[in-house]
Amino acid sequence: MDRLEPIGTNAPQIEYWNGPAGDKWARLADSQDSMLDALGRVAMDACDIASGHAVLDVGCGSGSTSIEMARRVAPGGSVVGVDISTPMLTVGLERLRERHVEGLTFENCDVSTYSFEVEQFDRVFSRFGVMFFVDPVVAFANIRKSMKSGARLGFVCWKSLEENAWFKMPVDAALGHIPPPAPSGPEEPGPMAFADAGRVRRILFGAGFEGVSLKALETMLPLEADAQLSAEKLIQIGPASRLLADASDEIKKKVIADLAEDLKPHETADGVKIGCSVWIVLASAP
Repeated sequence: MDRLEPIGTNAPQIEYWNGPAGDKWARLADSQDSMLDALGRVAMDACDIASGHAVLDVGCGSGSTSIEMARRVAPGGSVVGVDISTPMLTVGLERLRERHVEGLTFENCDVSTYSFEVEQFDRVFSRFGVMFFVDPVVAFANIRKSMKSGARLGFVCWKSLEENAWFKMPVDAALGHIPPPAPSGPEEPGPMAFADAGRVRRILFGAGFEGVSLKALETMLPLEADAQLSAEKLIQIGPASRLLADASDEIKKKVIADLAEDLKPHETADGVKIGCSVWIVLASAP
């Protein structure tokens, strides 16, 4: 699969997710799915994805959510998983071939501009895949056009950095060894871009959705088997990974050591578990 060309409004994100970051997330696919699977299933349940539905999976990444939804919509349903990250979609295609999943296809495309069929989908879902749009109103308006009247949108997104220790602890550990970065705007694309419930409502109403609701969910996020392995992973994802992108190996080792020490109180018999906070968002197409 050829890498998607970085063109259009979302060009910076297309370039990012088809560079080293996309390769890294493809390598981490199994680990990420183990960590995020339960949260995705909560959003799927809320979206009421069932047999016979035609479903769009936005930001499907390496395809695990698309595969699960293909199981849910059988028999007679279909799932289209879309993502801008060619490396992650390549993993999804490998999984599709290995598991012989029926009714599932993947598209390497930018949903902000892709020409979907009008009124194609009964459900639209995303697991942490909608916070990276440069112009989210335009992206969601294009998604809405692909939905049947009365179709449901459901997704899960992160709340604030302060409410997600698994994000904040690596950032704090990194800032103990590197200078703080220039402050970024709260609405810039990124994992916490949808932390503000008011902003999410404005985006979805602005894109033509109705019946927008957000429900907060606080739960424990499973990480790796122990504090050391968890620390090694956490500096590779989220805000900490960008802070440490140009750091030396020596600095990274120091950050990992500090973070592993901070994570030790969170070790359990079933591995490291740490609190997280998300929004489960629902809306309908008129």
